[in-house]
Amino acid sequence: MRRKKIYRAYQDVFDLESPQVQTVLKDLCGAHSVFDGGFDRDPYMNAFASGERNVVLRILTILKTEPQDIVDLGGVTNGG
Repeated sequence: MRRKKIYRAYQDVFDLESPQVQTVLKDLCGAHSVFDGGFDRDPYMNAFASGERNVVLRILTILKTEPQDIVDLGGVTNGG
């Protein structure tokens, strides 16, 4: 029951119909290497980047959406 409540909270906060949410999700995906994998030769930086990426992927999983779906949304791209 607790998981259902948490998932519902994520879905309420990250309403995919909202242009602001679309912009934030695109920025998170771009800034945290969701699209490119974010490999770094330094194993510590690589582990750090992987952790950042996993947080964004968790949000997308809870929202039942794929990174490519975020690309197709409106909003501003990372750095845009």
